[in-house]
Amino acid sequence: MQHCLSIVVCLFSISTELLTAAPVSSNRSDETIPRLKYEAVPDFFQLPAGENFVEVAAVAINSKGHVYVFHRGKHPLMEFDASGKFIRINPEGRVLLALGRMRIPGDDVLHFNQPTDVAFDREGNIYVADGEGNSRVLKFNKYGNLLLAWGMKGDGPGQFDLPHSIAINDDLVYVADRENARIQIFDLNGRYLRE
Repeated sequence: MQHCLSIVVCLFSISTELLTAAPVSSNRSDETIPRLKYEAVPDFFQLPAGENFVEVAAVAINSKGHVYVFHRGKHPLMEFDASGKFIRINPEGRVLLALGRMRIPGDDVLHFNQPTDVAFDREGNIYVADGEGNSRVLKFNKYGNLLLAWGMKGDGPGQFDLPHSIAINDDLVYVADRENARIQIFDLNGRYLRE
């Protein structure tokens, strides 16, 4: 399986809907686990003839309720309406910003080594989980200028063993630290808060 060595960021208006959560008791007496309320809808996406999803890496919803699916297939960005009807392969079809260098791995600010996810904060800053090979998170402004980076290989606070997913809610950055089996929480400046 070939991993992406760069991330192409297509900027569009994204509004995230938060799922309502009700606490559920866990095995540990001092913690609660939120119960997510959702309904599974089989065969929701109406794909064009001959198209398949190949290893879906991310899903986002814009302000119109359109669903964007990013996957590793021949048409990596697909748009659907709120009912799952296919709209198009990508909005306007042009790249607005590229981070990293295609097929040139590295560990400096111009290169990634198999990045795993990307997220945006309310200011339009871009957070990249550079997980496969580089155990770090990089933060760029909306113009692609590096603002900061944090993390290294390990299992201590602020260290990662394959940061695989990243999400932002308000002023908190959630990083799924896959091989350490945890989610670490940071502020927008990369300061470790808790896990």
